[in-house]
Amino acid sequence: MTSLGGIFPNTASLRNVLANQGNLLSEALLLGVGGGLGAGYILWEFKVNESVIRILVQGFNNRWNYAAERMTILCQRLGITPVVHETAGVKAAAAHLQAALDAGKTPIAWVDQAHLPYHGLPERLQGHRGWIVGVHGRAADGVLVDDLGEVLYTVPDDRFAAGRARIGSDKNRLLIADAPPSMDLPAAVRAGIEDHIDHLSRDSDSFSLPVYAKWAKMLTDTKNKKGWPVVFQTRVGLYAALASTYEGIVLDGSDGAGLRALYADFLDEAATILGQPALKDAAQSYRHAAACWRAFADAALPEALFGETRRLMHQRESARRQNRLSDLAANRDRLESLAQAANRAFPLDDAATMQHFAAMQAALQSVHAAEVAALAALKQTFPA
Repeated sequence: MTSLGGIFPNTASLRNVLANQGNLLSEALLLGVGGGLGAGYILWEFKVNESVIRILVQGFNNRWNYAAERMTILCQRLGITPVVHETAGVKAAAAHLQAALDAGKTPIAWVDQAHLPYHGLPERLQGHRGWIVGVHGRAADGVLVDDLGEVLYTVPDDRFAAGRARIGSDKNRLLIADAPPSMDLPAAVRAGIEDHIDHLSRDSDSFSLPVYAKWAKMLTDTKNKKGWPVVFQTRVGLYAALASTYEGIVLDGSDGAGLRALYADFLDEAATILGQPALKDAAQSYRHAAACWRAFADAALPEALFGETRRLMHQRESARRQNRLSDLAANRDRLESLAQAANRAFPLDDAATMQHFAAMQAALQSVHAAEVAALAALKQTFPA
């Protein structure tokens, strides 16, 4: 079995499964066929004992909050009939996995990201981040999984089983995809673009482009209970929110720009597959949106204030991809130390924090404008 590395867990896992069956498709193509891009922002607040835990969630792909549905649709558009196993029981889940491996399959598994040792995440994040990996077989001390790196990672059986069960809504899910004799790529590409346009043309301020205008407003709203000046009045938890914003856009299963550059690559491929060279113009619009996303990430976590945090997150990603587990513990501990220090004494006072929020707002407004313009350009080059 070969691992090709990857960018985005959903597309990378399926790409590797199909590649090992003799079908080499790009991640960009799979992203586009699966419905392309999405939009999402949620700031969760949970009360635990006397503390409030805040978790910032961003969504960048179509159906980002329904990964099983997205993967099923992607497979079906490629002519694949996916076989999905779900169960609440750990023993049944283990049996499904073993049966798939015994049959020579490479199942795609849903698992809690913080249970995967090579991600180097703190235990406090267990249960908060769902992830998708390909299971390529067994080693003497666990299962061999493919997860964006150009190596296969070994995860102990008990830890992998616990990670599969940790997020109850994922139901220990496995997906098995066998490539069909042939694929109608033009039809799949057209369906994916139509889905992308339909999804991002909706007026939802939770799951479509208006969410970015709403988020931008919340960054400086002093009256709304979800406004950042209200939520982070004491600045406790603000460091984590800023770091999460940057990491989600740049590093965490991303292409460095919220998947916008990868989607631009898809449109370049689609232009050739469909014989519609005008799609390359829309691709350029999405590359501009990608640049705006990178600028927003920089505004959220500027080098001048948080340079060590940024370096540590990039080092963690590099260590993960190269399976250097020995480097991850110290990295994790230092990041946790920085978070605790920021909670005790955030490096900006009230006035400077509001200025920071205003800078983020301006950058996010540019993102929203670029996203709207890119969608309009795509509609113009790919009329319904």
